[in-house]
Amino acid sequence: MSNLQYTMTDKPSLLLVADTFYPKVDGTLKFMDEFMKRSQKNFKISLLVPRISSSITVPAIYVKTSKIISLSGYPLMKASLSNLFIIKKAVSQADLVFVQGPALLSYVSIYYAHKFKKTTVFYTHTIAWELFEKFVPPLFNKLLNKLVKWLSVHSYNRCSLILVPYKKLELYLKQSGVKTAIKVARLGVDITSFTPAPEKNKYKQSIGIAADKKVIGYVGRISKEKNIKVLLEAFRKLEPQDQLHLLLVGDGPKDQTDNFRLLKNCTITGFKPNVNHYLKAMDVFVMPSLTETTSLATLEAMATGLPVIVSKVGFIKDYVRKDYNGQFFPKNSPKLLAAKIYQLLANQELRERLGKNARKTVTYSFSWERSISRINRLLLSLPTENL
Repeated sequence: MSNLQYTMTDKPSLLLVADTFYPKVDGTLKFMDEFMKRSQKNFKISLLVPRISSSITVPAIYVKTSKIISLSGYPLMKASLSNLFIIKKAVSQADLVFVQGPALLSYVSIYYAHKFKKTTVFYTHTIAWELFEKFVPPLFNKLLNKLVKWLSVHSYNRCSLILVPYKKLELYLKQSGVKTAIKVARLGVDITSFTPAPEKNKYKQSIGIAADKKVIGYVGRISKEKNIKVLLEAFRKLEPQDQLHLLLVGDGPKDQTDNFRLLKNCTITGFKPNVNHYLKAMDVFVMPSLTETTSLATLEAMATGLPVIVSKVGFIKDYVRKDYNGQFFPKNSPKLLAAKIYQLLANQELRERLGKNARKTVTYSFSWERSISRINRLLLSLPTENL
């Protein structure tokens, strides 16, 4: 976690706000890590995040989380006067508030930033109303969708600038009623860390998987919005099972993970900071998600030279090209997903060709250096008293 250290010097103060933090490791947190590594020369950075684990000692301003309410295994911020005071004080002392979203801590921070007339930027890592509707019964999801969409758009319109990772999301937000200026800033991948494995069997054995097994992998939350159930159903259809292994790098609520744990040929690693080590053990990567913006996990798998099988959501449907660097499957069809997996496992030449092109796609089009440099330029261009 050394990349979270920063030097306090005479620079504009930037408050980085997020509803997630260690020990969870997701796309939002990866972006925060990369942003802080590359932005310390421009800003005096402070973190405002939930204290999910008492063992975390990273310098930050923490809010308490609820012991009762969680979303997809993420404890939500506790609604308390003490938390409101912490947020209010942190926001009031910042020159710039950079919010990652998409839950209560972020929305309250935007409220106070607007109240104190702070320059506020929101980076849209996920579509909140699409995310939250996946956690309620069908009878109520349309109502929740409308409520969260109204709250999100209202909050977006209190910001100075909205950042999105791809152009079509900008158009979608404008159609949804967002009036605030929107700029596109792609996410990136560390292509020096995420590289193809010359000896894949060595990585399989290092995590306890037999070298002769074909490994189907996934990285991310094991949760409803990730549609992980369809991967389980597809995997069960594959034969012969004794030659296969399902590798899930992540974790989630017990009701989502229990059925996977019943499989003899399945490994759930929990959240890991070094996912590149696990990706190198995979033969095929699957992202079955119902909602995504960019999906860093998919880009990292592609950078590792893996053929990917994905659902057509968010930016994924633009950078994955059928039969060139990956394959698509209908979101709710485990039968067709199983057929796609089987096709790749049975054809080494096809796996290698798709994987080679997948890495080429990421190498040419996705770079943390370019991404963060653009974001820093946009942040520094905003009118505030101290910037």
